Amino acid sequence: MSETMTPILHNYFRSSTSFRVRIALNMKGIGYDYVAHHLRKGEHRQPGFLAINPQGLLPSLVWNNGETLHQSMAILEFLEEIAPQPPILPVDPFERARVRGLANMIACDIHPVNNLRILAQLRSRYQADEEEIANWFRHWV
Repeated sequence: MSETMTPILHNYFRSSTSFRVRIALNMKGIGYDYVAHHLRKGEHRQPGFLAINPQGLLPSLVWNNGETLHQSMAILEFLEEIAPQPPILPVDPFERARVRGLANMIACDIHPVNNLRILAQLRSRYQADEEEIANWFRHWV
């Protein structure tokens, strides 16, 4: 991929992690090609995508130099560093820390126990019904 190629965002339309990256790319006016992988259909486990991200997680951003980035928070930091305007984070250091704290709360405390992989395990391994799944979700959110 040459430096003039458009970045490619591999993502899922309902994924909050993908939303984060799409919002930042659009805020910063960075054009990108949208490649959808339907998580519920297992498209993220296909060999073509696993060659891009062996972990099989979304989003993944293939930059215009061919380098691939994974994990939404790392992608957001990268975008902020290469395109600082408009900024994602507030100017004030305390406000920046508060925003990072909220982002980490979602990324580290809420999302890991409520993503589709975990909910699928609750259904298949523990035979949790939809009411139990809803209770699980409410407890963690």
